[in-house]
Amino acid sequence: MKIFTPLSILCLLSVPALSHAEQTNTVVNDAEVNNEVVKDPYASIYDNVLQHNADNAVLYCAELQTSLESKSSDVRHQAFVQLAEGWGRVQASYILGDYDMNAMDYPLMVDYFHSGNEDIHESIERLVGRDSKPSTALYKNSYKTMGAIDSVMFSGEWSERRKAFAEVMVANVCKRFIQISDGYKANRDEFLFDVDRGLSLVVNAEIEHIYKTRDWRIAQVSGLTKANLGETKPEHQQYPYSEASWAFIGGVLETNRQLLAEDQQPNVATIAYEKHGKEGINAVQAALENSLLAYKNTPADHNFNLNDMIPIFQGLLDVQKAFYRHLVSQIGVSANLIDADGD
Repeated sequence: MKIFTPLSILCLLSVPALSHAEQTNTVVNDAEVNNEVVKDPYASIYDNVLQHNADNAVLYCAELQTSLESKSSDVRHQAFVQLAEGWGRVQASYILGDYDMNAMDYPLMVDYFHSGNEDIHESIERLVGRDSKPSTALYKNSYKTMGAIDSVMFSGEWSERRKAFAEVMVANVCKRFIQISDGYKANRDEFLFDVDRGLSLVVNAEIEHIYKTRDWRIAQVSGLTKANLGETKPEHQQYPYSEASWAFIGGVLETNRQLLAEDQQPNVATIAYEKHGKEGINAVQAALENSLLAYKNTPADHNFNLNDMIPIFQGLLDVQKAFYRHLVSQIGVSANLIDADGD
């Protein structure tokens, strides 16, 4: 019989508890010895969604920079649309600001949509018409964002002057995407150290941007709010000149598919099943699938007209309700309430 002395008991009690990241690494190492593949859902969410999408945005932004040298308007347009979709993916689950205070404002430095009262397009056009150097003229952060790029690249005839402005703007946006990518790399261990907090942040980011997509990017443009019922205003879309707004919305939906869909596991669905939240995750998945189908079936020439937007508007509303009514309580997440202003 093994006898434990007081000293041995003290030594056992003094051994520190392993974080989730350390436990995961131990399990993976053991599995490698046994030739097994173990996929941790929390690490998968971080690596395959948050980090992967941020890295892609860096690549897409570099491709947009390269496209500025092209004489083809189609090449330039496709590069911007690709970046808009990639940015939608990043913003749909953006949590870096909760780990790095400096990163809280990165999204605003990338895209000034729905912030402030200044007409960015009007300001950019005025600056383009002057003689000042682009680097001097673009003194505001809001003048070097995705909306400003949309304006300078696609609202008027392409010229060396517009190209010079676009180069400054795109360089700023690319810098922010690199900061986001690097920030996620630096904070992986902290995310995995407290996975409950990490899960809560991811789910709340999903809910927030589902709401903002439904209300800001669809309802307010197509006339589906109480304030503008029946009044379609396509000029209020996020990127009106390139018409890349629809691609951004698709990016938001795709990130939610990555995080929630059965065929994308391990992800939030995996965690929900582990926490006995099958009913909740199935409700969210069904609503998301309807939203994805509505997005896919929307006519290419929709121009955000009211009737074409109703199915996706309703789908996103159902996703949000399914999160609140079914999933969050089952997986131990405290959902932040979003008011009519999206705060």
